[in-house]
Amino acid sequence: MAKIVLDISISAFKFKEMYKGTVKSLVAKSRDGRNVQLPLSIFTSFVTHQGLYGTFEVEFDENRKLVGVSKIR
Repeated sequence: MAKIVLDISISAFKFKEMYKGTVKSLVAKSRDGRNVQLPLSIFTSFVTHQGLYGTFEVEFDENRKLVGVSKIR
């Protein structure tokens, strides 16, 4: 299985605007330099009153299907 590590920093206001609007995905650059596009909904359980901040590990299967996401910092 493939894993990527993302450092994400989005204020609560920005996340709310993204989530309630037409934005359905988050585009980010992984630590190894790859650009990835992920469903914004996979991060909702990690959002606090301050927003979405931290380092996340995203795991995919051999068909590039999302397996899971976990916060590592």
